Amino acid sequence: MDSPQQSLADAYRDILSGLPQHWLDRSRSHEAEYAKLSGLFLPGTSPAYYSAPRRILVVGRETRRWDVLKGDEKFESLETYIDKAMATQQDHLTRFIVKPKDRGESFFNLLRDLADGHGTHGIAWANLFCFAWNKKSPMRWEHFSKLVDISEQLLKAQVKLLQPDIIIFANGASSAKIRQGYFPHKGEMSVCSELGDFCEQGIPRNQLWRFKLHQRIQCFRIQHPSSISASSRAARRFLLEHLRVGE
Repeated sequence: MDSPQQSLADAYRDILSGLPQHWLDRSRSHEAEYAKLSGLFLPGTSPAYYSAPRRILVVGRETRRWDVLKGDEKFESLETYIDKAMATQQDHLTRFIVKPKDRGESFFNLLRDLADGHGTHGIAWANLFCFAWNKKSPMRWEHFSKLVDISEQLLKAQVKLLQPDIIIFANGASSAKIRQGYFPHKGEMSVCSELGDFCEQGIPRNQLWRFKLHQRIQCFRIQHPSSISASSRAARRFLLEHLRVGE
């Protein structure tokens, strides 16, 4: 039987086999439309994740450059690139989740708070978008529609194979329609149920929303963790406490 890490790598290979290779090998990075494209974000996992008492997947929209190929490294094959990307992201998560908290608010501070309450082994990290553009959101990139298609397939594979008990969508309001496109909550294609909020507890619906994905995975939607508004901070504190005391 394949390991969870190998199962992820196999799924990534199947999805990425149709991706233009120059998105990965940087052979066209001298052209303006590809010059600012990051490396590919592909989270891995560790065996300890699956034995954690509670598995929490946080879906963000982090926009680091993700230099999978560093310096003068050359693209060897899709399989090698996938292995390097998974190792890069997993190493980043492993190192940063145990570091002291950043000043102010940040995505990794949310991961650290979750790790404090649930342990580091059960925390997984995915992104709504699998590439960054100019170290920022790729939403204005001219090939964004293709990027969204690949990102959707990758995220769905991650949800399927990582088997989280809880998903926190922390990618912010500006990309909410993209998330809803991946996981519709209305109409015949809806995969969400038990929609609800915490308005009775004083948390506005636009700050915290909940639903079940595939009638199994408890999901929450919050603003991006870097939001410094008082209402966003209150919603994050409420969610952390809600998860700490249990559903």
